[in-house]
Amino acid sequence: MKSLALQEIILTNFKNYTEANFSAGPKFNLISGLNGIGKTNLLDAIYYLSAGRSYFTPFDQKVVRKDESFFRLEGSLVRDTKNHQIVFKVRPGSLKELLVDAITVSRISEHISFIPVVFSAPRDIDLVYGPSLTRRKYFDHLLCQVDPSYLKSLVRYNQLLEMRNAALKQGFSDLRRIISTYDDQMAPLAKLIHEKRKWVVKHLDERLLNTYLRLADQKEEINLSYSSDLYEYPYEVLVDMNWEADKNTGRSNSGIHKDDYILDIKDMGAKAFGSQGQVKSLVFSLHLSKHAILGQQSGFKPILILDDIFDKLDERRLERLMEILSEDEFGQVFISDTSGKRVGEILPADLLARIAM
Repeated sequence: MKSLALQEIILTNFKNYTEANFSAGPKFNLISGLNGIGKTNLLDAIYYLSAGRSYFTPFDQKVVRKDESFFRLEGSLVRDTKNHQIVFKVRPGSLKELLVDAITVSRISEHISFIPVVFSAPRDIDLVYGPSLTRRKYFDHLLCQVDPSYLKSLVRYNQLLEMRNAALKQGFSDLRRIISTYDDQMAPLAKLIHEKRKWVVKHLDERLLNTYLRLADQKEEINLSYSSDLYEYPYEVLVDMNWEADKNTGRSNSGIHKDDYILDIKDMGAKAFGSQGQVKSLVFSLHLSKHAILGQQSGFKPILILDDIFDKLDERRLERLMEILSEDEFGQVFISDTSGKRVGEILPADLLARIAM
């Protein structure tokens, strides 16, 4: 895989930053300091440069600095042997402009695969304990980074789903005909999305197990599976079967928006039966497996962002994680911690850059 690294990040009016400039090293970058000084906000800015949105909210109004009307993010990127400048200019509600090497990118979605990224945050425990929507969004982000057709299909499906639900709530006299026009468009999109979701589980499941065994030094089997009504019936049949329920409830009761991903440990649901240590190892194994798929599909080593990892891993698991991340398949890594010593005691000094806050 080819190298990929941010060298400089400049923030203006982003969250708690008025103006700030940070330099980064090619491998491990430690961001340390007390809680509340902006460690997570800097990591979120790095994610924004990669994904075109905040990791924590889809609303730009929530990331602009208080009492300001705009924010700006800049990043100097080395992608293989080429240097690039990434600039986001955002005025929430009226302007969102992306420039790559001083050329305007017409659609932010076209940028999503340019800087592959994986973000690990304390809230990721919701991948096990949270609702199906959390897991769908996680795997959707992976698929959107590796397959532009998936992104386009998912965006269009969700647009049509929103219109379909609005029509169901209105209760038009010719409601069945209106809904049919949406379903005719949604059926091929649902089929494509379903096939891509099957693909990602097939490619992740074995790697997830191997990574888990290495990280946790556990012998129990873990498994990732994909639950979807489209395994049993095509979309057209599902919506016909659920027509009365849709009409009575005013919402769409079938389709790929009801899919889920199931995480098991020893053939039992991780949510109900996994210990705290098992669940934490499972979540990190999921991130590392996602990193591997992104790298394989993009040809570049994704940027890995680890926010407050001491909140999630004990010392033994942390040491194993750092051993894995030191291997050649991993590129640039950003780590936040309240202490400047703990990670520094594990990693070689020549691989570690410290970002002063």
